[in-house]
Amino acid sequence: MSKKIDQWLKKLGEKPIPILTNTIKELANACNSDSTTTNEIVAIVERDPGLTVQLLRTCSQKAHGSLQSDVNSVQQALMMLGTKTVSNIANSLPSVEKDLPEKARTQVLFTFTRAYYAGMQAFNWALQRRDMTPDEVFASAQLHFLGEIILSMFAPEKLYEIYVMRTEEHVASEEAQYIILGFTLDQLSLEIAKRWHLPNLVSEALHPENARFPRAYGVMLAVQLARYATTSWTDPKTMQLMSNATEWLKEENIDRIIANCHSTAAEAARGSAYYGVKPAALQFVQVTPVLNKETLSTAKISPQTEAAGICLSPQLQLLKKQLRHLTDATLIEQNEIISTAIDALHDGIGLNRVVFAVIDTERHSLIAHAVAGTENDPSFNRFHLSLKQPHLFYHLMEKMQGVWINDQNREKFWPLVPKEFQRMIMLNSFLAMSIFVNKKAVGLIYADRHTLDCVLDIHSYQYFKTVCMQFAKSLERVKHLSFKN
Repeated sequence: MSKKIDQWLKKLGEKPIPILTNTIKELANACNSDSTTTNEIVAIVERDPGLTVQLLRTCSQKAHGSLQSDVNSVQQALMMLGTKTVSNIANSLPSVEKDLPEKARTQVLFTFTRAYYAGMQAFNWALQRRDMTPDEVFASAQLHFLGEIILSMFAPEKLYEIYVMRTEEHVASEEAQYIILGFTLDQLSLEIAKRWHLPNLVSEALHPENARFPRAYGVMLAVQLARYATTSWTDPKTMQLMSNATEWLKEENIDRIIANCHSTAAEAARGSAYYGVKPAALQFVQVTPVLNKETLSTAKISPQTEAAGICLSPQLQLLKKQLRHLTDATLIEQNEIISTAIDALHDGIGLNRVVFAVIDTERHSLIAHAVAGTENDPSFNRFHLSLKQPHLFYHLMEKMQGVWINDQNREKFWPLVPKEFQRMIMLNSFLAMSIFVNKKAVGLIYADRHTLDCVLDIHSYQYFKTVCMQFAKSLERVKHLSFKN
């Protein structure tokens, strides 16, 4: 965990997230009525991310040896605590309207609307997939916004700086967050989720590499749709997310997915009307279908449409520090070695997207195990390379070696890059190096600059190879190397 995130966690402490005044009133009325159903109380709570968080925190604190299972949803929390206790908890919490200054209040309310829509969308998709516990999916999508809620409370001006950098300087969202904050909002959400012992699916969906798991992937898609649809339903990114959902749900026609997303957004807007701010994703337009079953696999966003602007700069002092840590003989913990190497590549060298993919021998594939710089791209996070057919990466795995695809060698090497991989990365320049431990292939490091405007150079490639080689040597110190996929 970075020192900057730790500073925010100390600032947060054990402070609760404020809840809506309307929630307190409606909950009190509902709990005092004999005719109120459990589902009606659940609906009141789920409209308020602040109360959802507090109930799940309370349940995690009450958990003990006799508790047979974790509490992962509002429904389960109500069963454990009882309606009277839930109402009392709500009365004890600070109010968004009364206890936050104006800028913080407005930002928190706006974030609440997006979190609520994300939860609704993830829930509906979970029903479509016949998920056994869709309420857990709802809570996980809603709590994905924890980091943004915390920044809204304590530093709404930082979120505005990120917004300006995204909209006026056209910097990718996660990169703008990293530049302004020194970390991403998802990283902050993850650390809060760990500290408060929130449901496992919350943390799982905040690890980008878990996009290969259907439940986590559904949460990621819903969260990103709630973010992009706030701006435009016809933006290429929004359309791509609905295309991804169509593939994931094995739907025949993207029109049905678009209609589902629109109706869910409208339902969420009705449910969140008492927030007092503009609902997330409500301005619908007539969408002309541009994708169908035959074109889903090839319809991708052009690299030119991706955010450009500021490129990440190398931080050589940080890179040296991380390399020293990798060479430390006392560093023998596998996950710490991996995270240090990933940080060296992303933070130290300034590579925008970094993936450590490991060999899955059963499926003869390379599958993402750890990633950085890809929080807002669920599709890329499903990084996968088949090793069943000879191609560039197949040959890289024959011995420890690296490659930098650039203008000088592209004519020679680009035809060897699998077509589906070209479509996934949406670039024509990248770095890659196979990782061997004790003379055995274990995986591959991939990295790029994410956009055409941010180019790779010989220095980046040299630093990249240095980190990869030291990474492989460091993994040799691990007694029982194991990668679970």
